[in-house]
Amino acid sequence: MASYIVDIRQRRQVTLPYAALRELGVDVGDSLEIELTKSGAILKPKKQVALNALAEIQRVFSKADISEGQMLKFIAKNRQS
Repeated sequence: MASYIVDIRQRRQVTLPYAALRELGVDVGDSLEIELTKSGAILKPKKQVALNALAEIQRVFSKADISEGQMLKFIAKNRQS
């Protein structure tokens, strides 16, 4: 992995180099999670496609009136098969 230096501008904005974003696998519309550690920060890609899919799954389950507990029981039962 490479390392990059970025500048923080007046409004606390940062532009990440294209090569860094490509290496992280993120594109326009995606998000980056910043995890702060004692020694610095870790950037984790959050693909918008995956987040949209999760939101859609949650919407379908809420419309179907299936509880999380029911779903977990169903998954556990089918894993044993």
